[in-house]
Amino acid sequence: MSAFSLLYQHRMLLIATTQQALRGRFIGNVLGAVWLVLYPLLFLGMYSLVYVYVLGVKIPGLATSGYVLVIFCGLVPFLAFSEAFGVGTPSIVANRGLLRNTLFPIELVVARDVIVGHVTMGLGMVLVWFAVLYNGHLYWTHLLVPVVYIFQIIMTIGIVWMTATLTIFFRDLQQATPILILFLMLVSPIGYTDAMVPVRMRALLDFNPLAWLMHLYRACLLENIVPFHDLAIFAAFSLIVFMLGYRLISRLKPLFSDYV
Repeated sequence: MSAFSLLYQHRMLLIATTQQALRGRFIGNVLGAVWLVLYPLLFLGMYSLVYVYVLGVKIPGLATSGYVLVIFCGLVPFLAFSEAFGVGTPSIVANRGLLRNTLFPIELVVARDVIVGHVTMGLGMVLVWFAVLYNGHLYWTHLLVPVVYIFQIIMTIGIVWMTATLTIFFRDLQQATPILILFLMLVSPIGYTDAMVPVRMRALLDFNPLAWLMHLYRACLLENIVPFHDLAIFAAFSLIVFMLGYRLISRLKPLFSDYV
């Protein structure tokens, strides 16, 4: 429980620095915070254009608007994860001056970047929710979406604690991060569903936590399914990754100053 204790103990500092980081992102931009809404919408437009009109992908029994919702339910969580992963992985190296700061533990730098990355998703999920309601999908299972959202953040913090720690010792990971994000974009079911994947390749989805995540969002928002079994597995996985990530960064933190 040390990881949760750390975040709770410094919660006010974490909130303040997160707000500061969000303000810093939009200083000097003409549109400012409007980009928080435009960002997922632009990606949705590109994905829809490619999959619907260029590739002509169709799901039997599902209209074009329904297929766009399938894309949106997978795209928004991925954008949040990819941004948190891309910014958080080099965050310790980029904030090396805080390594000896006892008032602001270096673990909070990673957690802050992950939370900032998921703010976009928060607004994006509001857009998804309105689109889902507009298309007539009004289910009580929507109430499970915040639960999935919380476990997504927990999982991402754990993963990025690991990658940020490894980046200290293997700087090549910084160069590999964009490639890893692109790879995850291709193997994650954003523009397609599990049923569209060939049977011999579906095992890849079982080992992809982002695929589980997208399945949970679609089940809750579009299918009116209560995925308690899958949610329990994903929750357990998220907590394990979170604890392993914290253990790794806390054990190796005394060595960071020798490598940066």
